[in-house]
Amino acid sequence: NAVIAPVSADGEVCFFVKGIAHVLADISGYFSSGFEPLDPTRVLDTRSSGVKVGDGSWTAAPYRLQVTGTSGVPADGVAAVALNVTVAGTETAGFVTVYPCDADPRPNASNLNFVAGRTVPNAVIAPVSADGEVCFFVKGIAHVLADISGYFSAGFEALTPQRFLDTR
Repeated sequence: NAVIAPVSADGEVCFFVKGIAHVLADISGYFSSGFEPLDPTRVLDTRSSGVKVGDGSWTAAPYRLQVTGTSGVPADGVAAVALNVTVAGTETAGFVTVYPCDADPRPNASNLNFVAGRTVPNAVIAPVSADGEVCFFVKGIAHVLADISGYFSAGFEALTPQRFLDTR
């Protein structure tokens, strides 16, 4: 799983493991400007409502989530948010696409792929719509969880996700 983690004032990142495990971490880069880290905060958990997202079809309605003006994210000036997205309670194989709700058509790209019966997380950088929302389209049926860990303002040019390679 990819992770975007804020660094403490003394240059450290902490790892918490519930249970016992070896931890390996690879650094692939850093943001020198434009990224505002936040303490990770759960902003979505459909398990609390008992209603899963998706119906297995290509025409399923997306789950809309307001991200600006909440959880430390300013109401305006936000180009994208850094999220850790997890699916749980998966009934089918499928995928999740996270995108700005005003994108038309919905991007032909996946941010997270899963199989039935598995809990799967992935880090996602999602551009926000003009009204500050991100949408979660699930091709399949699953609960969706999202933790926000920061946002991008100056220096970040948001693009609508698009697939540029598919060897199938």
